[in-house]
Amino acid sequence: MTPSDLPAVFSVRLSTIENAITMKELEDDYGITLDSLAKAMSSHVSGRLCEDSEIVVGFSMGDRLDGEVQVVAVLPEYEGNGIGKSLLAKVQNWLFSEGHEEIWLGSNPDPTIRAYGFYRKLGWQATGRMKGYDEIMVLRPNKEG
Repeated sequence: MTPSDLPAVFSVRLSTIENAITMKELEDDYGITLDSLAKAMSSHVSGRLCEDSEIVVGFSMGDRLDGEVQVVAVLPEYEGNGIGKSLLAKVQNWLFSEGHEEIWLGSNPDPTIRAYGFYRKLGWQATGRMKGYDEIMVLRPNKEG
């Protein structure tokens, strides 16, 4: 993912149905704009894309400074096809390769939201700690085998 992909990435993020957010909320609540994200990508944030016929249909991003999986988002019409799982695995692997013994993310603690079960099924563990409205979840690398 490069800064030139960011308009398409924002389009995917703004189209999500569960955990919906507006551009204004991204900026006001999280300080995220096209410019701020491009700047972060030049130093400590990296992303992965999924494309279908050269159209971005999903993405994931992580921050190597603190080991956070910042976002995994897939266009609603592409959900349920393993894209989110693949994108999450790619950013997880990158963060672990950066030397993190534990990585983390914030997720909606509402069990009726798909992300609740999605992360748990993939081995993420709830900590009981909150960051804003999100529950902090952690993952350690699988050292079996």
